[in-house]
Amino acid sequence: MEILLVIDIQQKYMNSYEPSLLERVNVRIHEAVASDMPVVYVRNVGKLENEDKYVLAEGLDVVSEFVFAKRWPSAFSSEEFVQFIERLNVDTINMVGVDGRCCVARSAMDAKKKGYEVRLYLDSVAATNDNFFLKELPEMQKAGIEIVSD
Repeated sequence: MEILLVIDIQQKYMNSYEPSLLERVNVRIHEAVASDMPVVYVRNVGKLENEDKYVLAEGLDVVSEFVFAKRWPSAFSSEEFVQFIERLNVDTINMVGVDGRCCVARSAMDAKKKGYEVRLYLDSVAATNDNFFLKELPEMQKAGIEIVSD
């Protein structure tokens, strides 16, 4: 089974990225829905006492109740998320979100290490640092992560 994983599209972060990113992420969400692909959201919550400040972005299309919190960069740091995708028998994870250099890159690499097929939709991933394109992206390709740039 395939899922679309939406990583850290949160109000707190969106001012760091171009406004059209949210539109492109929503297009990917609607493509997933049209394909009967579950859409799963993970959000960074930082410290427990600040969790209520880390809400999903205004304008993000939330089409499922599958929203998981994480305190570390990788989505796989959320035990609830890991258990959820295991229950669904997920084998392929399609990823969109921010930040490509950190949370997306670490989630993608962890997914690959755990045996999942991974697709990264470059039009729906953003990074605040060019190192994503110079360092992390080539490393992900070398690890076998499919980079979709259409």
